[in-house]
Amino acid sequence: MGDNAILREKRSLPPADYSLKIESFKLLSKSTVESFESGVFKSGGYNWKLVFYPNGKKNDGGKDHLSLYLKIDDSNPHPDGTWNVNVYYKLFVYDQVSNQYLVVQDAKAPMRRFDRRKTDWGFGKFLDLATFNEPSNGYLVDDTCAFGAEVYVVKPTDSEEILSLVSDPADGNYRFNIPAFGSVGDTVQRSSEFTVGERNWQLVVYPAGSGADRGNFLTVSLKLADYQTVSRKKPVYAEFKFKIPNQYSRNRAGAEQTGP
Repeated sequence: MGDNAILREKRSLPPADYSLKIESFKLLSKSTVESFESGVFKSGGYNWKLVFYPNGKKNDGGKDHLSLYLKIDDSNPHPDGTWNVNVYYKLFVYDQVSNQYLVVQDAKAPMRRFDRRKTDWGFGKFLDLATFNEPSNGYLVDDTCAFGAEVYVVKPTDSEEILSLVSDPADGNYRFNIPAFGSVGDTVQRSSEFTVGERNWQLVVYPAGSGADRGNFLTVSLKLADYQTVSRKKPVYAEFKFKIPNQYSRNRAGAEQTGP
């Protein structure tokens, strides 16, 4: 990873998930072994390791740098061959002089996906060796250093909702006939329940109006009849149109009102 894609900052809080103290670092750096793995630590329900290259991972641009990676361990059970784990992670090195931690993370893609093809993510240019090896910088003091990790696993959501609108349902028309309307007075008239879009509805007519319109207007409303079976967390939206036809002439329009 290019150095310009790395974000570095210092903080006083230690890493929340794992710390690794290394003694006799110079002996490790002189070893013929290119990389070293930490013990297993657990975070977010998965097992992880830190992998560090004391002389840099050359094929990841790590020349003259210390390279550090987070690796998902093979001990994790993966019954599905197409498994993947999405993770936000931060890697740390301890500054023993200032008693602070240098935090290193991806600047452009803070979340990474671990899967069977890519089991580790990290930084080839975690820290240049000249800076790391200088005792006054605090990272390597008395041949001792410490690294760490924070791992936040982004788990699949347990909640899912689908919002859909049924366009022109086949059963979308309903006719409510009120015989002898002139004799009903101000008695509220309710239709039988009818089904549209897998929901039960009812037309409610207030001959003398309702609320602020009482005594001045005829009020017609659409009611969700099966509202008690619908979760309050899952609202039902409907587009509707009321029509009162002109019974004397089909060529003359009656009253019409559209609602959301």
